[in-house]
Amino acid sequence: MALTDAEAEANMDAGDAEWEAREQLSDMGLARVYAVKILAHWLAGMERSSVTREIVQMVMGTLRQLVRGSGFGRSAVTQHCVLVAASSMLKIAGRGHLERAVGVADGQSLALVVQDATFEVRSSFLLDKLVPALASRRVHARFIPLVFLAAHEVEPGVLDHVRHAVEQRLSQFRPTPGSPSLVESSLPRLLHILAHHPDWDDAEPLRTLELFAHYVDFYISCVCSAQNVSLLFCLAAKVKSARSKVQGGQHTQRLYVLSELAQFLLREKSKAANWPVNVYPGELQLPDDLFEMVDGTDQMRESYLNPEFVALRSKTSGSGAKRTRTKPKRVAKPSKKSRGKQPQVDSDSDAMDEVSDN
Repeated sequence: MALTDAEAEANMDAGDAEWEAREQLSDMGLARVYAVKILAHWLAGMERSSVTREIVQMVMGTLRQLVRGSGFGRSAVTQHCVLVAASSMLKIAGRGHLERAVGVADGQSLALVVQDATFEVRSSFLLDKLVPALASRRVHARFIPLVFLAAHEVEPGVLDHVRHAVEQRLSQFRPTPGSPSLVESSLPRLLHILAHHPDWDDAEPLRTLELFAHYVDFYISCVCSAQNVSLLFCLAAKVKSARSKVQGGQHTQRLYVLSELAQFLLREKSKAANWPVNVYPGELQLPDDLFEMVDGTDQMRESYLNPEFVALRSKTSGSGAKRTRTKPKRVAKPSKKSRGKQPQVDSDSDAMDEVSDN
């Protein structure tokens, strides 16, 4: 049901079919969409005692095929199937006994749905499903970084909604009084997602850094303040004391680049705002599902951030000139139907269990 990488590449120039409302789909198309929905609801509605490994693998395998087929050249029916599959993963993750069925790789795939080529898919998933689920704490805080993958969104209004949700709702959630907020603590997770993003291109280091700096800048613009800049700087720096546990740690060096990039951008922000950056007094831990601490300090002494990028960025900041935006490969132009349209955000009507943020 999902597109392979080769098929997506071959169809990229053609683009997706025009978005169609669900009621406009053919009977056969509707049957496919509802088959995905019913399958996911079957698993989500199971009691703990009825869930088996085989059922989880069968349902999650189907959803993963669809979500990982999020790309270009898809039919209107496939677009709906991708949206339903991604939304269903969130629903399943909201069930306490099924939460870990949606793993790290699944979170990475869902992050790319936030950047889906079809506006209606990405906006509905982000604004109608993901943000309400996070704001009501129906899904784990590990999904918070996904909202910042909207940084390159081309449709007006979407970023304003995300910024409002982060500032007014998500930033208020703390595991204990006085501890870092869940949004603040999500910075290492965001850097980890970015380190595994398919747009990262080692052959074009400057373009890659310009592209990924925008994600970190968006996070900083939503989260950073004079009160927490030292905390965020410390969290970003701590990433260099660990390695990734995902895919054998093969993208750990990218993490170190992103760690230094985040520190540089935080320092740039604090300098512009005249905020002091001090040593954070508390003890901080990285998410143990993504990171493992490493012995030695060689990586702490080595510099990973491209000096040419630093020079160009510093020159642009000092001159006050407007930076040229590097655009990602995934987010396409808005569809004809959606151009100029403000997204309508409704609360998710599906009942989901609250889960712990630990």
